[in-house]
Amino acid sequence: MHDADKALMAIGFSDYEARAYCALLAESPANGYQIAKQSGIPRAKIYECLDRLVARGAVVRLETSDPDARRFAPTSPNQLIDNLQAGLRAAYDRARDELSRFQADPQVVEVLWRVTSQKDLIARGRSLCRDARQMLHVALWSEEFDALLPNLLEAAGRGLLIALVLYSHHPGLRQLQEYGVGAILHSRTKRQAVPVMGRQFALVADRERCITGSIFSDDAVEGVFTMNRGLVTNAVDLVNHEIYLERIMQQVGQPVAEAFGKNLGKLDAFDSPLAGKKPKALSRKSTAS
Repeated sequence: MHDADKALMAIGFSDYEARAYCALLAESPANGYQIAKQSGIPRAKIYECLDRLVARGAVVRLETSDPDARRFAPTSPNQLIDNLQAGLRAAYDRARDELSRFQADPQVVEVLWRVTSQKDLIARGRSLCRDARQMLHVALWSEEFDALLPNLLEAAGRGLLIALVLYSHHPGLRQLQEYGVGAILHSRTKRQAVPVMGRQFALVADRERCITGSIFSDDAVEGVFTMNRGLVTNAVDLVNHEIYLERIMQQVGQPVAEAFGKNLGKLDAFDSPLAGKKPKALSRKSTAS
């Protein structure tokens, strides 16, 4: 009984409400005196408590020929939990609709939440997967993919669009692909970049909310969770371009590899496309301006 009391209190029942409901589950129908005796609730408080339980649909008042002989019975536990869940979902939906009106208000400050542990990274990633309504953009390594795979499969099962690039092999990738998901393995090793860049992680839900960051070799995590549109769209762009390049390499990779080396090792972002040509001198007019 004590465990049942605590379970009800965890979903919003007061101590007295939980004890009264459990007392009725043990013996009903019952009047206020019997419920107070069974539950240990003061008799002066019992009818106030029972009225609250009636109002929330946890208890029903039984009609009797004597209007002063009030007797009560509990709603079945399954029906009670179903009703509470439906009520909470409706309340959350109303809150989402009402609060979303403020999203475009310039007075709403964009906030960055720091993510500093892999545990937090995974927890927030799971939450984004569960809450996403239309699509996910994902770029990550097998270590984090392994933890998020059940959530990604569930999202795929709900029919969400998913664009995913995986930087290291994991057998679960095939499971996602069998759902028709746009999930692809990054074929060019990025292991040599991990000591500097860490294991990159990006997960975007509905082009609205994202986590982006890295897990470094000393297990330090530096990342942010944000709804800032600039950061969100940049994370989406990263995922899309990784996938586009990988698909291009799969189709026409041989000439590219010959030009730029294995794993595109000859590419350097600091190389000028005008390498070998004499730089154009700036005119006095240009420097003056």
